[in-house]
Amino acid sequence: MASDPAKQDLIRDAAIRVFARKGYHATRAEEIAEEAGIAVGTIYNYFESKAQILLSIFEWEFEEEVGFYESLAKRGMSVQERFREILRAHFARLAESRDLAVVLVRERYNGSGEIGEAMAKMQRKMLDRIEKLLQDGIHEGWLRACNVRMVAPALFAVVQSISETAMIYPESQQKAFLAKAPEELAALLWSGLGQAEKGAVT
Repeated sequence: MASDPAKQDLIRDAAIRVFARKGYHATRAEEIAEEAGIAVGTIYNYFESKAQILLSIFEWEFEEEVGFYESLAKRGMSVQERFREILRAHFARLAESRDLAVVLVRERYNGSGEIGEAMAKMQRKMLDRIEKLLQDGIHEGWLRACNVRMVAPALFAVVQSISETAMIYPESQQKAFLAKAPEELAALLWSGLGQAEKGAVT
């Protein structure tokens, strides 16, 4: 495979727009090439298949989120502050690009075989990071003792559910909906898991 980050970004961005309009399964490689303004053969210089393009979109987003998690940890922020910032950044990203939001929400479980396993592996790694954040919160006294292996997927599912729900509203209402999500979810989290003496949301 050729290595040209700018060209890969061009193809990936075009695929996001076409996948959002037509759905992954209904999209042909020729349509992605036309959207990108390149020959269809160029796509296969950078991606083995349409499925690999989809996986690349999720991998890119995953790396962005992991990098953000790690940057917050290095800044010495409390767990409460990190939760708020993670939620804010996630929903701001969805509000910034509706096409990307549609693809991430709608195509999350469309992978099969090797692609499906790769996407499942990314999700497991994300759950590991949420578990670690919860463990840090318990250690710091922000969160009550809980089974982090059970709570992490519950939190992940709530975030995904809010992301999916945003997509049913007209585009004119989505940004306002997503803008309110971080504070509401942070309040919900601390109402259920916060220590009484430290977990009050202000």
